[in-house]
Formats: sequence, structure tokens, C-alpha cells
Amino acid sequence: MYSKYERQKDKRSYDERHTIYTGPQWAHPVERINPTKIVRWNEEGLPIYEEPGAEQVAA
Repeated sequence: MYSKYERQKDKRSYDERHTIYTGPQWAHPVERINPTKIVRWNEEGLPIYEEPGAEQVAA
């Protein structure tokens, strides 16, 4: 008697074990999510979150 979580021998043949992951590994390229905030770090190493376009040039 054994638990289903114990280590067991793989019952597949050598060919079955080595041909599982052939072919493409993706379906479709996913659409990237555009960032909503800019992350900058201060001197102490803490993150500062800024809105894009909110940084102003000092005159």
C-alpha cells in the first residue's frame, strides 16, 4: 500500500516520455498590458510610483 504522493516509476515507454513536448509550446501570442505607473527608487531603496507624463522638467 502506498500514498498517491509517494514517488512512483513512470509507466510510459521511453518514446512516450520524450515526445510529449514536441511542437509549439504556445497557442497565440498574448497582448501586452501597458504599464499604468512608473516605478522609481529613492536613495533608501524604497519604490516611488509616478503617473506617466506627470514628471515635470525643472526650469
